[in-house]
This record gives sequence, structure tokens and C-alpha cells, in this order.
Amino acid sequence: MDIDETLVRHVAQLARLELTDAEVAGIAPQLSRIFAHVDQVQGLDVGDADPATQSPIAMDDLRRDEAGPTLDPRAVLRNAPQHDGAFLVVPRFLGDVEDGEG
Repeated sequence: MDIDETLVRHVAQLARLELTDAEVAGIAPQLSRIFAHVDQVQGLDVGDADPATQSPIAMDDLRRDEAGPTLDPRAVLRNAPQHDGAFLVVPRFLGDVEDGEG
């Protein structure tokens, strides 16, 4: 896939990201390399490997669930299409609790 600065700017706009010209110029070649790698992985012949025969992930193989740095709430709200000053505002997608819907 050909990743150019126009595509990077378009995707950044869809994601509501504000990128400088320098960031766009740096991201385009990085994304090209990532997509080239994905193409290589998709081209691998895994034969008739059955995922059901693979051993499960052991709990020892997982990282610890520890708190880390969080995003600044003001920065998150700045990028939100709608907010009420404290929370993101999204369209309703569940029925009323009282009527048993949802």
C-alpha cells in the first residue's frame, strides 16, 4: 500500500489528530514500513495449522496489570466531537432501563 502525506493527513483528520508537517513527514515512511511488514506476514504459509491444537497462554506469560500514567482529561475532551465539560457525549445506543430493553 502506498502511504503518502495526503493519506496520513486524511487519516489524522478522521482520528481528530493534529499533526505538524514534520510529524506527517515522519509518519508516512513509518506506516509504509509497517504495512510492508504486514504484507510479508500475510504471505506466510502456515500450512494446515489448526489453532485449536495450540497450547493456551500460561498466566505466567502475561504481564502484570499495574497502573501507569494516564491521559490528561482536558486533552481528551479537546479531541472529542462532543463533551459536557467532564464527560464524552455519545449517542444513546441502549434502551431505557425501566422498560427492560437493552
